Amino acid sequence: MSVSRREILGGVALLGAAGTFGLHRMAGQGAAIPAPRVVIYDSRRPASLASVQARSDAVRIDLAREQVENWRAVRALGREGPVAGVTGWTDYVAARGWLEQRGLRVTAEAHDRQADLIRWTMA
Repeated sequence: MSVSRREILGGVALLGAAGTFGLHRMAGQGAAIPAPRVVIYDSRRPASLASVQARSDAVRIDLAREQVENWRAVRALGREGPVAGVTGWTDYVAARGWLEQRGLRVTAEAHDRQADLIRWTMA
């Protein structure tokens, strides 16, 4: 069996894509993610606020207050468990940075184009 240069490069490109986008995203959903203990949302955006009102058991962090308090509650989070969020892109990137420093990693991410929000989970 002979392997061409094109087949090798194609395999390398596929392997790189799996690493970049996450193998679990290419293969579909993996194991179930536990319910988040913390939910981050933006009360200035109606769709974000509506999505967290049903989660009464989770600690809620409102980004409208966090931006005034220099992200104090987000920075104080440890590894209490999964964190979910429904935020705009820039708030998502900022929160993700703080949470990655605490050892959490993105487990799910989806763009709600209608509301222009990112729905995400980290664990």
